[in-house]
Amino acid sequence: MNLSDRHDELIAYVREGRFAEGIEDFYAADVVARENGNEPRTGRDALAAAEREYLAGVTAYHGLTVHDTAVDDHGDGNGTIFYEAEMRWDHKEDGPVHVRQCVIERWAKGEVADIRFYGTFVP
Repeated sequence: MNLSDRHDELIAYVREGRFAEGIEDFYAADVVARENGNEPRTGRDALAAAEREYLAGVTAYHGLTVHDTAVDDHGDGNGTIFYEAEMRWDHKEDGPVHVRQCVIERWAKGEVADIRFYGTFVP
C-alpha cells in the first residue's frame, strides 16, 4: 500500500468537502487528533460527529490548496506525512474563515492513527 496514494485519496475527499466521510473512511477507530495547543480528541466516531455538527453551519466551501507535502513511507501503510495547506469557507456563525495550517498525519496500517493541526486563522 503506497502511503502517498492513500494520503492523496484523503486529500481528494477534503477538496470535495467530504470531511466527515474522510474521517470515517481513512481514520483509525482510536485516532487521536490535536489542534494547536488544545486538548487531544479521540475516536473516529466522535471526530466525525463533531465535524458533521460544525459543517451544519457551513454555508459555502471555497476549497483547499495544498502547498507542500513530505512523505516518510515506512511501507505497509505506515509512516508520516507532513503538509502545508490553506482552506476557506463561510460559516453562519463565524462568517468568512481562512485558515493556514501545517498538518502531521501519522499512519498505521493504512489509516490515520494520529493527526496534528498547527494553524492560524487569517483575517
